[in-house]
Amino acid sequence: MITLTRFIILLYYLLHVGDCGTLPPAQLAEQTLITSLLNLYNKNIRPEEQVSISITAALKQILTLDEKQQIMTSSSYISQTWNDDRLTWTPSSSNNIEVVMLPVKSIWIPDTMILNSGDTSGYLTVSDYSLASVLYTGEVNVILPTLAIKTRCNLYVRKFPFDQQLCTINLTSWSQGSNRVLYIENSSEVLDLSEYSEHPLWKLTGTDVILIEAGDRAPFESTYNDIISIQLYLERKPLYFMMNGIFACLVLNCVTLLSYFIAFATQIGLCMTCFMTYSVYSLNFSSLFPQQSEYLMIITLYFLLSMSWTLISMTWFIICNHFLAKADMPKPLVMFSGLLQRLFAYCLKLLTSCTTRINRIHNFPKNKQISIEDAESTKTKPNDTNSTQIVMPIMSNGFRERQIENEK
Repeated sequence: MITLTRFIILLYYLLHVGDCGTLPPAQLAEQTLITSLLNLYNKNIRPEEQVSISITAALKQILTLDEKQQIMTSSSYISQTWNDDRLTWTPSSSNNIEVVMLPVKSIWIPDTMILNSGDTSGYLTVSDYSLASVLYTGEVNVILPTLAIKTRCNLYVRKFPFDQQLCTINLTSWSQGSNRVLYIENSSEVLDLSEYSEHPLWKLTGTDVILIEAGDRAPFESTYNDIISIQLYLERKPLYFMMNGIFACLVLNCVTLLSYFIAFATQIGLCMTCFMTYSVYSLNFSSLFPQQSEYLMIITLYFLLSMSWTLISMTWFIICNHFLAKADMPKPLVMFSGLLQRLFAYCLKLLTSCTTRINRIHNFPKNKQISIEDAESTKTKPNDTNSTQIVMPIMSNGFRERQIENEK
């Protein structure tokens, strides 16, 4: 009997004194508000006939830029803001609550997607734990964490590793045109770079946001789609590729040049080593980029010229060793060498003669300019008896010099 009495007293305390199963007044008011907002709410119907949506993207980091697949992977947060008049209330009648958090899947959200997505699905990820912040005026803000956005990026790598690229993130509504969903562009607010972390191989030199009008994909309406294009201007940091590619290849070119001063057997072995190293470098760099035949990369041309230089040096070493071993040169090669010798001698003689004439022309006016001016001044004085004596020696000296030159 005593045990039953104690059990009844404990049960009465839990149900009435302890107030079991009830919420505090603030949480109870929020629960009542959310229940009233979502009651009879249809998430398949747009809030208005034309919903204006403002998009803000916070770029965190460019994770990778795959040149071979031409895909850029970036980390960012994309926020969308619009008004829904069905989600309004009066704060004074709801315990002064101004903001509530609602599940994203329980309200209407635009079908915003990444048009140039590199994934199987370009829609922004909406999970069960995603929440929307709703203000009492009906303003809805949804922040979707897109930790790894893959977008296609057309890369032009002809000037590698000194190239600059333009990659874009295009956001639009997939199924609804501008008569239903209208995206608002604000270049100063769309992209936030306050928490951006620099990539070790790519430098973000600038950003831009443009609004593009594209044809509507819906077959029953003749309207257009608004595409918000977030443009990222990237510049490659060339230090890594310069030290591990260009500078190393330049050192091998110098080694090939130094091989002219060593023995023949060592020359051939050194040239073969350099030739194989060029091939390995060329294959390593070509594996970074997609196969294409539109243009020739400058670094590929540099590797080809280096390989040609090594091949020419190796051919020269073999020919020289062949002639030295036989101690005899073919008659056509001897004739060709003699022709080159005479040609070089004639060019040297012609160059020396031209240099001598140029020196004489430059020195002659300096010595004779005063005499010529004196002679011209004497022509204005007919009564001067020494005029003929001044002019004639100059004429005779000039004639004598021309005669000496003709004799030469």
